[in-house]
Amino acid sequence: MEGVSLVRGPVVEPGEVRVFSVFGGSTRVSTIPGISIAGPSPEATLWTPTLDLEYLVAGKPLSLNVVPVSPEGLPTPAVISRALLPRIPVSLLVVDSGLSYPLKVSHARLPSARPGGRIDLEPGLGGSSKAIFEEARLLGRWLAGGGGLVLGETIPGGTTTAAAIMTALGIPGVELVSSSSAENPKELKRRVVDAALGRAAHCGDDVFCVLDEVGDPVHVVIAGSAAGALEKGVPVVLAGGTQMGAPLAILRRLGYEGRIMIATTPWIVADRGAGIERIAAELGAGLAYAKMSFADAPRRGLRMYEEGYVKEGVGAGGALYLAAALLGVEEAKRLIYEEYEVLASGGMASED
Repeated sequence: MEGVSLVRGPVVEPGEVRVFSVFGGSTRVSTIPGISIAGPSPEATLWTPTLDLEYLVAGKPLSLNVVPVSPEGLPTPAVISRALLPRIPVSLLVVDSGLSYPLKVSHARLPSARPGGRIDLEPGLGGSSKAIFEEARLLGRWLAGGGGLVLGETIPGGTTTAAAIMTALGIPGVELVSSSSAENPKELKRRVVDAALGRAAHCGDDVFCVLDEVGDPVHVVIAGSAAGALEKGVPVVLAGGTQMGAPLAILRRLGYEGRIMIATTPWIVADRGAGIERIAAELGAGLAYAKMSFADAPRRGLRMYEEGYVKEGVGAGGALYLAAALLGVEEAKRLIYEEYEVLASGGMASED
């Protein structure tokens, strides 16, 4: 496919997917100072997934009149998905997978969904992980009726909880996860993960016990949704970065097999401080990304991707993969640059 780099198989062709789902949730891990820049302050990160999903669906946030930005003023990667998904032949569904603040757009919600705890101090899911997984598995089976699924995420602090899940399930998570910041706070993540794993030592091989202690709702929901689709024999695209190792590790431990691929961004692949290729190889997933650069972007908020900021989120990697293959890289870039101009003209993004 021109415009797409296929790092390893299995491959899921763009024409095979029919539904693009983005799962939003919160975890108190994101309020730890220094863990996440997915918001202007640690407490504001609890609003980010709600605003991301509202913007993705409605073209603007509805709960607050602000698009999520980093402390440096860099806007959410939902800009990419919002620009591209209306031009791609897939149906969009956003899912409340444990948001701190309810959505003001149409969406699905899992009955047992709840925000995650601060895993260094308290259980992440407190006994609800199995119910969440089973509800998501049924959702995945229904969504897979017409074809393959693309599953994306928005959960600030998610690389840290994903690192804990992966480490507990046999993958060196802290070494492999990326960050929305150019400087990955790995030592801080390691302290959080070590504290969480110490509390989960009694779980042994009980996957759901582990997830109750160190997990977060979004990665459990993605794993469950993928499991349901795989049961139906349809392919799954995980639209995200290194934290997609968490649902992959859950699926492997639970014995699920099938055609599954990570569609990520070129900035995740270029992150030498992380390990998306190792995650895909060790967990048996395909890996692809769009051949894209924002070096010529007219706005600093997009050019900063080339310096290691933001990188991925809100399904951006999956949207780029589909758009690069179906529309072409230059058309995809044009749409993204136009969407950023809309934000800048409305005062919701940097005008530099």
